[in-house]
Amino acid sequence: MLASILSIATALAQVVTTEPSHVQTDSEDIIITFHADQGNKGLSGLGPNDAVYAHTGVITNRSASPTDWQYAPTWLDNNPKYKLKYVDTNTWQLSMSNINDFYGITDADVVVKKMMFVFRNSNGSKEGKTADGGDIAVDVYAPGLQVSLSSDASTMGVVTTDNNTVRLKAATTVPADITINVDGTTIASSAPGSMDLSVDYSIASGHRAIVTAIAEADGSTVADTLALSALLPTDEKAYPNTSITQGVVDNGSEYIFCIAAPSKKNVTLVGSWNDYAIDPSTQLYHATDCIALPTDTTCMKNAYTLRQPYYWISIPKASIGNDFCYFYLIDGTTAVADPYATLILDPNNDRYIAADVFPNLPEYPQQLSNINVPLAWHTLLFSKIKADKGFTPVAQDRMVVYELLLRDFTSDNSGTPASGNIREAIGKLDYLKDLGVNAIELMPVMEFGGNNSWGYNPNFYFAPDKAYGTPDDYRTLVAEAHARGMAVILDVVFNQADSSHPWWVMYNPAENPFFNASSPHAYNVLNDWNQGNPLVELQWTDAVKHWIEEYGFDGYRFDLVKGLGDNQSYGTSYNRVTNTFSTPSESATNRINQSRIDRMARIHAAIRSVKSDAIFINEDLATATEENQLAQDGDLNWANINNPSCQFAMGYQAESNMNSFYAPLDGGRTAGSTISYAESHDEERMAYKQSQWAPASVKNNEEVAMRRLGSVAAQMLMTPGAHMIWQFQELGDAQPLKQADGSNNTSPKQTAWDLLDNQHHAALMEI
Repeated sequence: MLASILSIATALAQVVTTEPSHVQTDSEDIIITFHADQGNKGLSGLGPNDAVYAHTGVITNRSASPTDWQYAPTWLDNNPKYKLKYVDTNTWQLSMSNINDFYGITDADVVVKKMMFVFRNSNGSKEGKTADGGDIAVDVYAPGLQVSLSSDASTMGVVTTDNNTVRLKAATTVPADITINVDGTTIASSAPGSMDLSVDYSIASGHRAIVTAIAEADGSTVADTLALSALLPTDEKAYPNTSITQGVVDNGSEYIFCIAAPSKKNVTLVGSWNDYAIDPSTQLYHATDCIALPTDTTCMKNAYTLRQPYYWISIPKASIGNDFCYFYLIDGTTAVADPYATLILDPNNDRYIAADVFPNLPEYPQQLSNINVPLAWHTLLFSKIKADKGFTPVAQDRMVVYELLLRDFTSDNSGTPASGNIREAIGKLDYLKDLGVNAIELMPVMEFGGNNSWGYNPNFYFAPDKAYGTPDDYRTLVAEAHARGMAVILDVVFNQADSSHPWWVMYNPAENPFFNASSPHAYNVLNDWNQGNPLVELQWTDAVKHWIEEYGFDGYRFDLVKGLGDNQSYGTSYNRVTNTFSTPSESATNRINQSRIDRMARIHAAIRSVKSDAIFINEDLATATEENQLAQDGDLNWANINNPSCQFAMGYQAESNMNSFYAPLDGGRTAGSTISYAESHDEERMAYKQSQWAPASVKNNEEVAMRRLGSVAAQMLMTPGAHMIWQFQELGDAQPLKQADGSNNTSPKQTAWDLLDNQHHAALMEI
């Protein structure tokens, strides 16, 4: 099995071992042993009274991609056949009589190539996966003579020992004559009729070797191949341009690749142009350039420090073309995509994106299936439309904003993830214009985890998520909205990231300079960014400029601004050993915080540098004192008037106070500084509350219910200042947005367009 990277059977064997050691399609009495203290260790420490299950399927000759599992149960299927037996501490076993019977394969034309596993506890809250969070793959061989080749080099085939000596091992399924060759020269031969052969091999620094194991028995010959690379010591060299730019820079006849990787010793570029070979010739230089810290502009010449974080390399365009994919190999062991990638190939989710939503989507490369790393995709294929950047938005205090989730706005109501898309949303722009909307706010569209999401779990801040369409689709949406006099605002999440962000993957939580292992504030959900790292804030300022310059967006709504303060600003104590904070309090998180005021001012200045009239909205929901300071810089602040609006809509007028739609009556906020709303994605819908808790005179009378919603809308829209309508609020949508525990229900929702056929709901929309 020829591959341009190392077969990672040895690394996988640390997480899963099998009996027999080579599982074949006709093997009987197979035992899968899961070592919970290896890989990501998500199930480490569970005992004999705990339950561990295998979520498992197979890759076959009919799989559409290297990650297209088949014959797998639904997630959280606790059928007894998937339950593992506790053997010893961190050791669990799954037994199967044979592959076909276990997976229910009855078609003789199906050929199993791999068994795939994710181990979990009974409710799926804990998972056992590979060290980088990937699915666990076990190769399945054809019957008869087979040979496998492995080494004790790193997972990626990089030799990291000081003397560059690596142990090579070949193993067969039946007795055979075995030889091991390096670059075509035999270095070891077995005795006749052997089943394994091992040899030590010294590889020169800077060399890439192709190793082949050949086995012969009874007239049959089989072979397995892997590649080994011995990296060179990293050279230091100044970045070629005046200022360092991360990502890919078109530098005329060459592309410059650059990534920040503080404390790492070497970085290697791995690309599609040479079949993803780990090649020492594409090791990046360690830039001698420094970044200026807010409190210390001195360039410290200690290599690999935060002040000298950058690695770069230039590659001639003639060598790689203009359409390519790539990733970075960090210290010879960890594969990550480019944090500044402008488009991503996702090995796990792209296969679910319909061809009419994103045409010409490349298939994830087979030879990377065991690595499962997202790929940065540089392409000119989707750059036919230029960003429409000449639009002047309406004054901020005159905005009527429509908050829109692309996934559900034009869904086909099938319940399948991400059925709504940009092209269908464009067809609804005239409806929004006729509604009186002059600004559209898209819920987050930066590349997020999975395809079915509200988008508040971003992984790549410069790449649009492909679940909704192509980059040109995004540009077209903006241009078509502009043509109708509507601005387009992008909701962004700078407080937290999901677990595929490269800077999360590159470090252990306790040693991560980019992320905190726990949050210093009270409202975090995912991986909390270390806002004190200047590279994190640089990512934010680079990102907000990017989306305006490349797509023509008119401004931003910033999610959870309360989480954008410096670590020390929340009054929590810090443990340097674990990179964690003591339990934060809501009161400390909610009090005025100068560091987040200053941060938003710096981000606003960066936006103004590319669009002077850009819209700037904070979801701060903090004190009037803090928000008035933000307003002095031209910011708008979200104003949640949901509770009194719901009370009024239900008919409880004595308990409602809707004066807060007007900023000065909302705790003394500056006039024109708020964007007030009766509904948003974070609150329960008024119509749902009417249907559940309103008096019978409202609850059982649709006309009255819609009239009360219309009164709320009139009071909001006729009040001075900016206001926001949440998707389908104008139609009296009553689909609940909350779970029983009060958390958001982020599952796909039905569209509400059929409500236009109802006279009372249609009348509400006409207000």
